[in-house]
Amino acid sequence: MKYVAFGNSGEMVSQMCLGTMMFGSRCDQAESDRILGAAVERGITFIDTAAMYGQGKTEEILGEILKGRRDKLFITTKVHTGVDGETIRTSIDASLKRMQIDRVDLYMIHWPQVGMHPVEMMEALNTVVTQGKARYVGFCNCPAWLFAHYNSIATANGWAKLVCNQVPYNLLERGIEV
Repeated sequence: MKYVAFGNSGEMVSQMCLGTMMFGSRCDQAESDRILGAAVERGITFIDTAAMYGQGKTEEILGEILKGRRDKLFITTKVHTGVDGETIRTSIDASLKRMQIDRVDLYMIHWPQVGMHPVEMMEALNTVVTQGKARYVGFCNCPAWLFAHYNSIATANGWAKLVCNQVPYNLLERGIEV
């Protein structure tokens, strides 16, 4: 497995990331454990999940199967729904409880939404970092101009900056090139 720098965070993660969206819906706990074990055995250290996957069931399964493996992994999850400050702050607590861990490595906003309040969002994400519940914060599916806007807010206030933008890109989905 190759390892790469995770943005400018200073962290090294496996070049490949194990997505867990099917844990709990198409894979029961035993199969999920087998998949995670095979991934870790092959050097994958980067695990991606979200509170909304399986209405939280995916994170619950991870909570059971991460035991004894947590310290070797870079775990990311996403805000369940909503992008207001209260949801950002409470969604992380629910995720940590389901996964039976005290922090995630990366906590992300899942989708941009109409009516977002950038300052409120960035302040809430900063709170999650300063409370030690997440080491880094990021965004998924965010236009580059908006990502830059959020980081300018963080810089102006001395808050944690977004360290990544997770966007779909593969042989079929190439919209990011536009």
